[in-house]
Amino acid sequence: METGGYVLLALLLAPYLGKFAKYTVPDFVGDRYKSNLARLVAVVAAIFVSLTYVSGQMRGVGIFFSGFL
Repeated sequence: METGGYVLLALLLAPYLGKFAKYTVPDFVGDRYKSNLARLVAVVAAIFVSLTYVSGQMRGVGIFFSGFL
């Protein structure tokens, strides 16, 4: 379920990133709002979201493999 949300978010953001010719969300946010502070906030948010996503995936893999061990 988490992966579906991640893909949906990427699909919804892709047109805006392409329009601004940017490859990352923090670059887009920084240029869109013309602020380095906004870019920094976007970097922190992206790292937090990524770590939350990875921790959920690791828990799921742990639960899956605990049945085999």
